[in-house]
Amino acid sequence: MPLLATPLAFPDIHPDGFPALPSEPPFDPARHLALEMPETIVSLGELGYSAAEQAACPSMLGITSAFRILSEEGVACLQEVARNLAPYARKIERISRMVRGGVYQSKFLRDFCCSADVADLISRISGAPQFPHSIPHQLGHLNYNPQTVGENVDKWHVDTLRLDYVLFVTDPNLIEGGEFDYFQGTKGELEQLKITGQPVPAARVKSPAVPGAGYAVLQQGNMVVHRARALHSAGERITLVNGYVPADLSIEDFTRFDQLYLADPEHIAASEYARHIAWWGQQLLTSQINDPAFTADRSQIARRLEQVSRLLGDAAGQIRTAETARMEHFGDQ
Repeated sequence: MPLLATPLAFPDIHPDGFPALPSEPPFDPARHLALEMPETIVSLGELGYSAAEQAACPSMLGITSAFRILSEEGVACLQEVARNLAPYARKIERISRMVRGGVYQSKFLRDFCCSADVADLISRISGAPQFPHSIPHQLGHLNYNPQTVGENVDKWHVDTLRLDYVLFVTDPNLIEGGEFDYFQGTKGELEQLKITGQPVPAARVKSPAVPGAGYAVLQQGNMVVHRARALHSAGERITLVNGYVPADLSIEDFTRFDQLYLADPEHIAASEYARHIAWWGQQLLTSQINDPAFTADRSQIARRLEQVSRLLGDAAGQIRTAETARMEHFGDQ
């Protein structure tokens, strides 16, 4: 049976630059959630990943069909919050209008993104226990349509974390364009297409049908290449991306801090990442203290300690060299 971590609570201290919304509805899971299971799941194997690549992942899940998370009332409340956060939208190389860190500004958004009921659903779908992400900026990322019609909402990319859902805050059926697409293949294949200057084959671009606002697709974001297309005419398109951390302590951490550093405020990014790493290292050490696994196999004991050492060393290296990174994506092809 795997050793499981204890979830990390949201920090009590909030950073400068994230003023609280003056008014918002309180989150009530009984009224605002309408949880359903997806009808279909595309596995990593079906996307073309090898057995070795799959073994390094916490789940065999690639991407799901759309499934419901929010009730109609929940949709209305989230729309209100997202629209009130829109004035804080920023631009990065990949995305024209986004809000990250909104969970510091909105208690509704924070409570929704940290919902244990939703995390339980995500765990059941993925087949492995999951926690809401311990890096606050990986919770409740909001994407808004660009103000220029014809500009993609987001370029082809993979995510900086393992598991996340993309939730449609607004109804995608009320606008022209703006589809969420994923590539039916591996990220290695798309990298080769980019290197050789070939377009993504249209037959391998898949767009899950989305019944309406409040529905989401769950994906292994660092393995599934995806994008958000441009709107063909003026309209409103808002999506929310919420991240999760596998609870199994044997799974190696996957956080691309070099990419987060390019997207998030400098006075926050390293601190949030270091807190996440310190928590994961603490959990590993606590498991060794509470479960010393009395054995003559010294290599087994050494490996458990080396896992902590490697975790801390890799994280320190990422923090030191982050300013040399370039934002990674596969473009608009």
